[in-house]
Amino acid sequence: TKQRTSKQSHSFRIISLHHTPSLTYCLSKLHRDHPTTMPAPETPFQPYAHLHKDVQGPGDARPTALQIVKDCGANGKLTNKTILITGCSSGIGVETARALYETGAKLFLTARDVPKLQRVIDDIVNKSESKGLQRPEALELHLDELASVRKAAEDFKKRSSQLNMLINNAGVMACPPSKTKDGLELQIGTNHFARFLLFQLLKPLLIQSAKESGTTSRVINLSSAGHRFGGVKLDDVNLEKDYDKWLSYGQSKTANIYMANSIDRHYGSQNVHGWSVHPGGIMTELGRHLSEDDFKAMGFDSLMESFFKSPEQGAATTVWAAVSPHFEGGNGGRYLAEVGECGPVPQGAEMMADGYAPHAYNEDAEEKLWKLSCDIVGVPADD
Repeated sequence: TKQRTSKQSHSFRIISLHHTPSLTYCLSKLHRDHPTTMPAPETPFQPYAHLHKDVQGPGDARPTALQIVKDCGANGKLTNKTILITGCSSGIGVETARALYETGAKLFLTARDVPKLQRVIDDIVNKSESKGLQRPEALELHLDELASVRKAAEDFKKRSSQLNMLINNAGVMACPPSKTKDGLELQIGTNHFARFLLFQLLKPLLIQSAKESGTTSRVINLSSAGHRFGGVKLDDVNLEKDYDKWLSYGQSKTANIYMANSIDRHYGSQNVHGWSVHPGGIMTELGRHLSEDDFKAMGFDSLMESFFKSPEQGAATTVWAAVSPHFEGGNGGRYLAEVGECGPVPQGAEMMADGYAPHAYNEDAEEKLWKLSCDIVGVPADD
C-alpha cells in the first residue's frame, strides 16, 4: 500500500525536481569549471535498475535493506565481522542496523540520545525472527564536538579489537548559520570533519582487521545528490564570507565523496576501501530545519512524492555497499545510488536523476581537503 504523509512531514536527502535560480546557475557553472578526473565504470553495475524504472513512492517495488541482505546471501554469514554505524536512533540508520543485524555481525551503533538508541536496539532484537545473534551495543556520539568523537572512538576500542566496516550515516542538512563546539561551520563540521576524525582514530583497526581476516574493510560515507550544489571551498570551508544553507550542505556532501575517494586511493593497497552513497529521497528527521517556504522553493509536488522511499528502502544502497560480494577486494571509490554504481550526471539533469557532479572526482581537491582535515582535527598528515 502506498504510504502518504503531509507535506510538512517530508524530509529527505535529495532536493526536488525544481531548484532556485541561484542553485541552477551554480550547478551549470560546476559542470563547466570542474572536469572529472576519475571515469565511471564503463558499464556501471546496476543489478536493481529494473526496479527503479517505474517508481510509485514508499513501499513500491524498490528493494529494502532486508531484501538486499537476503539477495546477497548474507543472512547469518557475517558472524566474524564487526560493524560500527553512526546515527542509529532514527531514520535510515535504524533500518541499516536492522538489516545488518540479520547478518550476524557484531554491531556498534551510535546516537546522541543513548536511551532512545537502547529502545531502537530492543526493537531490532525483538522483531527479528533470527535467534542467538549478538546484541548490538550502544555508543554515545555527538558529531558536533570533536572531543565526543575521540571519546566514542576510545570507548569502541575498549570494547572491540576489530573493525571490519565503518558506516558514516549520521548527518545534518540545511541548518541555519551555526557552529560546532569547536567553532566549525555546523554542516561541514558535523558531516565531514567529525567523520574524518572518527575514521582516523579507527583506521589502525580497519587496516589490522583487513589483514587478519583477509577480507576488505569497508568505509561507507552517506553523501547525497545534494553534493551537486557545490564543491568544497578550500579557502573558506567555514563559509565565513557568504553562508548559504544549501551551498553549505552541498559542500559537506562533496566532502563525503572526497573522503571516500581518498580512503580508497590511500589505503586500497591495504584492502581498506571507501564508497559514497546517495540513499535517495526519504522521510526522516534529517530535514527538520526545512520551512514551508523551503518546500515551496524546491517545487514539492505529487510527482516528486513518487520518488520518495521508505526508510527501509532508503537503507538499501548502504547495506548493498556493506554486504555485496561485488565490493570484496576492489571496486572502491564509487558513488552509489539506487542500489547500483553511478556514472556522471548528464548536464542539465534534474536533481532526481542519478549520477555524480563533475567536481565529485578531483584528486587535487581531494588531497588538499585531506591535508586540511588532518590539520583541523589534529591528526598527523599521512600518506
